[in-house]
Amino acid sequence: METMISAYYRLEVLPDDLKAANKIKVGAKIPRYDCIKSDGIYHGIKPFINPIGMFKLSLTDCKDFVRTDVKRMGDFALIGGKNLNFSSLYSLEGTNFYYGNPNGKPILKDGRPNPVFQHRHDLYICFIPDGFKQIELFVLPHQKGYALELIQSFADGDFDDEVIELRNKAKTFFDYGCL
Repeated sequence: METMISAYYRLEVLPDDLKAANKIKVGAKIPRYDCIKSDGIYHGIKPFINPIGMFKLSLTDCKDFVRTDVKRMGDFALIGGKNLNFSSLYSLEGTNFYYGNPNGKPILKDGRPNPVFQHRHDLYICFIPDGFKQIELFVLPHQKGYALELIQSFADGDFDDEVIELRNKAKTFFDYGCL
């Protein structure tokens, strides 16, 4: 059976000693999440990979920078380097599941072409355990229109077998040293 999930990424807040060893700022106000494991290929992350191969995102409260109607505002935003929004995240109430998708506008607010525009129909499902030290990101291409149904299916356990398989198959994305 073909899976609906094309890629899996596990991002974590690294311990301070590993941050220091990798020349990553220690004590940053906004938490930085570094991808340590992955399975599958998703070209939508390319603009978020730095020159040495790290895929890193920061999790911030949307209220800090998004100007929109409160009914449309996400709970959080995942931000990459170069002032690029990876996705706003909306929660499934009462769970640790969130969903989002890439920016669907062809041009960014600063006038640059949107490097993820071609991925605008993709869906991201994130699992963020209590404590916010880890983010598991699941990419479901061309599924944006089914976000509410799919996040509920994740929460209900319908994807548990696929999730376990992806976690078990995941390989090191970037070697930060001893984890």
